Amino acid sequence: MKRFFNSCGRQGENISLLAAGVLPECEKIQVQSHLRECAACRQYLEEIKSVTVPLVNWAESLPQIQPDAAAQRRWAKAIEMAGQPETGHGFAPAIRDRMREIFWPWRHVWTGLAAAWLVILAGNVALREPASGSTAKSAVSEQEAMSSFKDQQWILAELLADHSVPQDAERQKFFSPKPRTERFKVASV
Repeated sequence: MKRFFNSCGRQGENISLLAAGVLPECEKIQVQSHLRECAACRQYLEEIKSVTVPLVNWAESLPQIQPDAAAQRRWAKAIEMAGQPETGHGFAPAIRDRMREIFWPWRHVWTGLAAAWLVILAGNVALREPASGSTAKSAVSEQEAMSSFKDQQWILAELLADHSVPQDAERQKFFSPKPRTERFKVASV
């Protein structure tokens, strides 16, 4: 909105094109009439001309620079290598490059995960009981372990048993299925 009411702002692009010498004739008249009235835009035109004139005439003002023979050979070799397919690198470099593509963008995340795993590993090692004397002293035979397991199982069964119902009622079945032959009448021939 500011540029709409400011005629200098609307003319800034045209002034730059006029300084470069590429402004069409139909617009050149409007810009020149504005420049006659506005001192700030005339100063802006002079500043732009001081930059654009050397750029427009750079070919005449600067000597031609040619690269030396070594640079030309390097460029030619780089261009030749760019056109050839990448073969002969082998399996290991291809895997290395692929892993670099996967891990490098997320290297901070992978580093954090590795640090977390190291902390977990250190905690497990620190909390582990020493294995030297305790396993020899607490070695239990398989037969003793089975006996202890059966004792514990019997105690658990006793604790879970419902003693309010008599044992004879427990054995009585509430549903007794009929044999298949009683459910269907067999047709006799």
